[in-house]
Amino acid sequence: MLKIAPDLTNEQLDDIIDIVADTKIDGVIATNTTIDRSGLKTDKNKVDAIGNGGLSGKPVGLRSTEVIKYLADKSNRAFPIIGVGGIHSAEDALEKLDAGATLLQVYTGFIYQGPSLVKRINKAILKR
Repeated sequence: MLKIAPDLTNEQLDDIIDIVADTKIDGVIATNTTIDRSGLKTDKNKVDAIGNGGLSGKPVGLRSTEVIKYLADKSNRAFPIIGVGGIHSAEDALEKLDAGATLLQVYTGFIYQGPSLVKRINKAILKR
């Protein structure tokens, strides 16, 4: 599997689709952490003091879903996509699946919401 950043442009995502087809990579994990700091509620000076590094969780959720949808639509769902990024609720998980994710990876949401998050996600999926 190839894990990609949410910071890629659509042209770069097109390249990823070609790379997956050419190399027969099993699929894509969309997405990793972001370097984008726009939209954070924390004061910019505090964010700057913390320093560089990948940002995960809710701030990456929307872009992650956009990347999943773009890859799924543009590739005609030619390969599996593991949706990850900003999954803190069953609704977040369903959004990733609706966008084209085949599987889900939960990390930050699992830390903040606890193991019951997985149960809530599974119940929401079964309810459909």
